[in-house]
Amino acid sequence: MNKPLVVLSLFLAVSFTAAAQGIDFFKGTWEEALEQARTQDKLIFVDAYATWCGPCKMMASKVFPEEKAGAFFNRHFISLKIDMEAPENETFRSKYPVSAFPTLFFINAEGTVVHSVKGAQDVDKLIGVGEKALALSEPTGDYAEQYAAGNREPELVYKYVRAMIRNGESHLKVANDYLRSQQDLNSEQNLQFLLLAATEADSRLFDMMAERKEAIVRLTSEESYYSAVLSACKATAKKAIEFSSLDLLKEAQEKLARFYAEKASSFQYTSTMEYASAHRDAAMYASAAKAYAKDIIKGDAAQLNTLATDIAQVLAKRKHLWTWRNMLLRKLSRLTATLIGIITH
Repeated sequence: MNKPLVVLSLFLAVSFTAAAQGIDFFKGTWEEALEQARTQDKLIFVDAYATWCGPCKMMASKVFPEEKAGAFFNRHFISLKIDMEAPENETFRSKYPVSAFPTLFFINAEGTVVHSVKGAQDVDKLIGVGEKALALSEPTGDYAEQYAAGNREPELVYKYVRAMIRNGESHLKVANDYLRSQQDLNSEQNLQFLLLAATEADSRLFDMMAERKEAIVRLTSEESYYSAVLSACKATAKKAIEFSSLDLLKEAQEKLARFYAEKASSFQYTSTMEYASAHRDAAMYASAAKAYAKDIIKGDAAQLNTLATDIAQVLAKRKHLWTWRNMLLRKLSRLTATLIGIITH
C-alpha cells in the first residue's frame, strides 16, 4: 500500500465522538414552541424519539450536532426533541401518534403537520426533508396570481417572497422591486423583510441587511441576525463552486469576516476545502486542511477526527481520478502524520 495511504488509514483508525455546533433544540414546552413559531414565523421541527431507540441515538450523536444541519435548521425552524414515551408528553403523543422511531415532524404554528418522515436520516437527507417541508408549507401559486394582478400590499409581498425562498425559486427581483418602492427601510416591517430576503452574500439585499444590524438585532435577536449572515455567506460559497468563481468565494469569505468575525477563519478554510475538492485542486485542498488543523482545531481530538473523516470521504468520492487522488495523498501525508502526533501525545 502507498505509504501516505497507510498514514491516513492509521489516522482514521483513531476513533472519537465528533463534536460540532449543530441544531439548537428549544428547551421549552410544546405550547411555548408554538408561540415561538408564531412569533418568528417558522415551522416547528420535532424529533419524536424513544430513549431505547438505536437510530434515534445515532441521529442525536451523529446528525443533529453537524454544523451543516445546524446552519439550515436554526435559520428555518424551531426545533424540539420530544420523548414519546415520557408521561409529560401524553398530550402531544395523543395528537401526533407515531408507529416508528424516530418520526420527524414538521408542524406549523397552527399545530398542523405539514410533512413527516419515519426513520433515521443522514445530514443531507435530513436537510432535503426540511427543504421539502418548507416547500409544502407554502405553495407560491396563489401569491403569484395576486402579485401578477397588481397586489403590492407588504404582507402579500412578504408571504410571496417567503414562499419563493421555501420553494427554491428566485425571489430577488420581487424583493428588490418592493424595497425600491419603500421610503423607510428601517421600519419594523422592512427590517423583517430584509432579514428574510437576504439569502446570498453577493447581493444588494445582504448589504442592506448588514448595514442595519443594530436595528435588526433589537427587533429580533443576535442569533437571528448572525444565522442569516452565515447562511447567506454559505449560499454564496456554494454558488462559487457551481460557477467555478474564486471571486465569489473570496466575497463570501470577506463578508463573513466583516460581519461575523467569530466564524470567519473556520469558514475560510472549510469553504476553500469544499471548493478545492469540487475542482480537484489537491494543493489548495491540502493547504486549507493543514491551516484548518493548525489554526482552528489543534488539540481538539474530536474535530481532528472529523477532518480526517472528511478527507477520507474526499478520497472515496475521487477514487476514480487517480492523478488527483495520488497527488492529494502526497500533499496530505505530512498533515496526517502531524495530526496523529497531536492526538496520541
